[in-house]
Amino acid sequence: MKFLGYFSKNYADEKGREYYFDNAKFILILLVVLAHFTSPVKTDHPKVKALWTVINTLHMPCLIMISGYFAKGYIKNGVIKTQRFFTYVIYYLAAQLAVSLFEYYVLDYKHMAISVVSARSSLWYLVCLCWWFALLPFIYRVKPAIMLPFAIFAGLMFGYDTDAGNMLAISRAVNHFPFFLMGYYFKKEWLYKFRNVWTQIAAAVILIVSGIVTFFCLDMIPSRTITGNYNYYRSNFQNLDPQLPIFTEPKLWFVNRLLFYIAAVILCACFMLLVPRAKAIFTKFGSRTLQVYILHRFLYLAELEYGWWEPYNSPKGFFILAGISVIVTIILSLKIFEYPFKWLGKLGISKFENKKLPEVKIDETK
Repeated sequence: MKFLGYFSKNYADEKGREYYFDNAKFILILLVVLAHFTSPVKTDHPKVKALWTVINTLHMPCLIMISGYFAKGYIKNGVIKTQRFFTYVIYYLAAQLAVSLFEYYVLDYKHMAISVVSARSSLWYLVCLCWWFALLPFIYRVKPAIMLPFAIFAGLMFGYDTDAGNMLAISRAVNHFPFFLMGYYFKKEWLYKFRNVWTQIAAAVILIVSGIVTFFCLDMIPSRTITGNYNYYRSNFQNLDPQLPIFTEPKLWFVNRLLFYIAAVILCACFMLLVPRAKAIFTKFGSRTLQVYILHRFLYLAELEYGWWEPYNSPKGFFILAGISVIVTIILSLKIFEYPFKWLGKLGISKFENKKLPEVKIDETK
C-alpha cells in the first residue's frame, strides 16, 4: 500500500509542497470525470444513480473547499495577488471559445446560442472562481463567525429567486460560496489532529452507509439541488416521495439545500480523512487537475453526441466506463497538455499587480 501513499512518513517534496493535497485533487478530478462519463447510464440503473448521487454530492464541494484553502495566499499583508484572478478570467475566456467552436464545428450545433456570459459545459467553475476571488478583498477581514453563516443563509434564500439563471454562473457562485469559505477558513491542523485509524474506519463506514442509504432513498433526494444550478421552483420538489411532505412545502424548500450542505460537508470530511498524506503513484498528477477539468469536457460532449456510452448501459458497463475514466484522467494529466495553460497563465497585468488595499481599522475589543 506504500505506492498508494500509505505507511510512509515522507509528506512533502524538497520544496515543501505537500503530497496530501495533490493526492486529494487527483482523486477528486477522477471522480469528476467518472461522474460525467457515467452520467448517461444512471437513468436506467438505480445502483449507478445512487453512486452518481454520492459522488456528485462530494466531488465539487470538496474541490471548491480546496480552492478556498489555497486562496489564503491571494491577499497577504493587504497586498492582492491580482494575477491569479486575471489568469482565471483568461482560462475561462479561452475555454469558452474552444468549447463553443468545438460544439459548432465538430458537433454541428448550428443553432446554439453564442455567449460570453453564459458558461458552456462545466466552465461554470472557472466563472465561480472569478466571482469568489473578486469578493475576497471585500470580505477577507470579516470574521468567519459572521461571513460563513451569512453565505449559508444567502445560499438557502437564493433558491427562491426565480430570475437567477446561468448568466455568469451566478446561481452556482452563490450556492457553492459556503464551501469556498469553509476551505478559506480551514486549517489543516484541524484535520491532522483528528486523523487516526479509528476516525478513518468511521469515515469509510459513513461513506459506505451513505451509498446504501442513497440507493434506498433515491425517491427522496432532489438531484437538481446537488448541482446548485436551479432555483427551487425548477427543482421538481413535487416529484419527491410524499412520505417526506416537509420537502414539498414551498416555505420549507430551503431545507433541501440545507440538507445538501450538511451531507456534502460530512462526505468531504470523510473523504479528506481517508486521503493518503504521503507520496503515491498518482501524486504527480494532482498539480494538473484544472487542465483535466477543462479538457475532459470535449470527450464528454462527444460521448453524449455520438452515443459512445450506449454499449455500456448496464451496471457491468459502469465498471468499463470507470476504467476509461481512469485512463482519460491520467492521459489528460500528462505534462504535454499543461503547456497551453502555462502559456495562458503568463499573460500578465503587471501594472495592476500588488496594489495594496486601503487600511481598515478594526476595533479588536468588540
